[in-house]
Amino acid sequence: MPKLQFPDPSGRFDGRCVRFEARDGSTPVSCGVTIYALKHQCSDLPLEGLLPAESFLAAYNNSLSIIHMVAAQKYSRSQFEPQGDVDIMVHDHDFG
Repeated sequence: MPKLQFPDPSGRFDGRCVRFEARDGSTPVSCGVTIYALKHQCSDLPLEGLLPAESFLAAYNNSLSIIHMVAAQKYSRSQFEPQGDVDIMVHDHDFG
């Protein structure tokens, strides 16, 4: 069974999600969490209005363990994104 690891937990905001890298052995896996998911999972973020990138990065860092757990679960179930350059995207409904 594949096991996703997160050797460098730092994230970077790209305007639609916070991206972070994972590895399955020597294979890199591009991951992300949507800003919609962050806004709905992190009570410190307002649901409406524009926010600076630092707000999303802080929310990601505060929820790092749960976001990584969800990404790892999606990876183990082969729930890859059908298109784009992110392999595993954590969406709001993934926390349910």
